[in-house]
Amino acid sequence: MADAPANQPLTGQVPLYKKPEPLNKEKHRKFGMSPPKEPFAFLKEAHFLPAIVGEFSQYAGFFPVIFLGEKRLPVVVMGLNRGENLFIDADGNYEQDTMLPAFARRYPFVSASNGPDQPSTVCIDVEADGISEGGQLPFFDDNGEPTQALQQAIDFVSAFDADARSTEMFVQRIMDLDLFEPKDVTLNDNTTGESKKVAEYFGISETKLNALPTDVYLKLRDEGFLPAIYAHLISLNRWDRILNKAIRRQQNAAQKAN
Repeated sequence: MADAPANQPLTGQVPLYKKPEPLNKEKHRKFGMSPPKEPFAFLKEAHFLPAIVGEFSQYAGFFPVIFLGEKRLPVVVMGLNRGENLFIDADGNYEQDTMLPAFARRYPFVSASNGPDQPSTVCIDVEADGISEGGQLPFFDDNGEPTQALQQAIDFVSAFDADARSTEMFVQRIMDLDLFEPKDVTLNDNTTGESKKVAEYFGISETKLNALPTDVYLKLRDEGFLPAIYAHLISLNRWDRILNKAIRRQQNAAQKAN
């Protein structure tokens, strides 16, 4: 998993990653990690991040969890506008006491699928801040084996992949039961009295959920999906937090401009 062929191509794009390469013990023999100068620079333009179902209950205290597109991709909302993360301040710091989603915690590592029934390949964003030849924490030891630091990263990527598969199963189950419905968020302008739609997405319908036959509802419970469903519904209360943060940022920008 951590020693891909040196010439293995990598197709597709992954949000946040600039130049992911399959880890190879020869090509990356001298590479390692050092503390980045700006640890969260890679996040500053991410207004949402893919979410995993095992973290829904944690997200609910900080971000709305919504579903996007035909595939109903679950994401955590971190901003209203493309290219703006409301949880990263002007100095590049991540907001204290706010959880960091697993999608970001695994950075700069990621996995690439090699097809059905084949082990994934661990990749590294070679253009990530702090990744270079001669890094303080080497990837490989003198024998070409993964160091403890790299092995921990590999283990986290593997765990994330397992959670991602569970998330796909969860979404498919909700789609099969036709529990999704379109939703939107509006921002009220207190000066003009007008309302502006700032987000459109899919969410789980509480009405449809409550209308499920008892045996189907209990099966969702037995499958372990109910906690994630209710965490998603609770998380929608966090839209107020996102809207308030967006308003404060706009006000601060206006004050600086004046």
